[in-house]
Amino acid sequence: MPWPENALVTDTPAKPAERRPDSQQLVRQWALLRLLADANDAYSVKELADQLNTSKATVERDLATLERDFALVEESVGKQKKVYRIDHKIRALDTIKFGTTELLSIYAAQATMASLAGTPLHDDLQSVMTKIRGFLSPRHNGGLAALSRVFVPHVRGHVDYEPQADQIDEIVDAIARRRICAITYQAAGKEPREHRARPLRLVWHRSALYVLACLGEHQRITTLAFHRVRKLEISTEEFAAPRLDVEGHISKAFGIFVSDQEEDVEIMFDGEVAWSLEERTFHPNEHKERRPDGSLVYRLRSSAQWEIIPWVQSFGALAELVAPISWRDALRANVEAMMERYRVPAS
Repeated sequence: MPWPENALVTDTPAKPAERRPDSQQLVRQWALLRLLADANDAYSVKELADQLNTSKATVERDLATLERDFALVEESVGKQKKVYRIDHKIRALDTIKFGTTELLSIYAAQATMASLAGTPLHDDLQSVMTKIRGFLSPRHNGGLAALSRVFVPHVRGHVDYEPQADQIDEIVDAIARRRICAITYQAAGKEPREHRARPLRLVWHRSALYVLACLGEHQRITTLAFHRVRKLEISTEEFAAPRLDVEGHISKAFGIFVSDQEEDVEIMFDGEVAWSLEERTFHPNEHKERRPDGSLVYRLRSSAQWEIIPWVQSFGALAELVAPISWRDALRANVEAMMERYRVPAS
């Protein structure tokens, strides 16, 4: 079976007849909030628009959205010009009361993100917890410590992103401002190679970060494992938003990678494990059918041969990959190779 490199591509054209909302809204608002929070002086709408490479109207809408949840201060300078800054008192934080379940939910969020330790997002959330603890009495801190034992971080197979913390911060900023990057990337078993990239999204999948980007002049999406980024340089050059359905691209993946060659996949699961398949959703377009004998037929259309075959093998003799035939042949070759490895030598 041809196992892929860590960078796979697919053409994902946008739907010209359908105008989607700006899917970068959240990351842009996060960048806007951080820009204001780190600034010594207030920003005008035009200055913010220039920083984020967007229109003044978009910035005004984002400011209105952020005002609902954060203490943005609007100040008049002259007759028409207005500037914005963050009120660092954050609406008198000492008067805010957190309930038990609210504190627990914050801790749970931090615990579930333990695999992202060292990244700006995790560090910001940890900073929130530190500030909350600073406002609590010793007795309440003891209660929070007791609550923290309800959700225990259980991280396996994660990547240590602490050495890349600055790079992650930079790529988030580049995505928000649509800045072209020079990425030196080392695919598995390959020499490092530099790419001119237009970064589109960061995706967290199975305790690892991936960046979705368009490389070179290609109008297609490439998936790169962020821990394989050896060097990252953000330029001042801006790029126009590509006409690509990024969310649609992500939804097509069985795991994280997508390619062009989709196939109709059918897997038969024995009744002994059928219940576990019914408990979870593995793909948004999957179809499950229980048979009278208790077995379950699982169908979907996917290109992820290198992710689905190991998944089927993980069920051992309780699952059978029925179609496509080429995938079935690849799985059989895997099993035969495993049998050869575990064959008992003749005495």
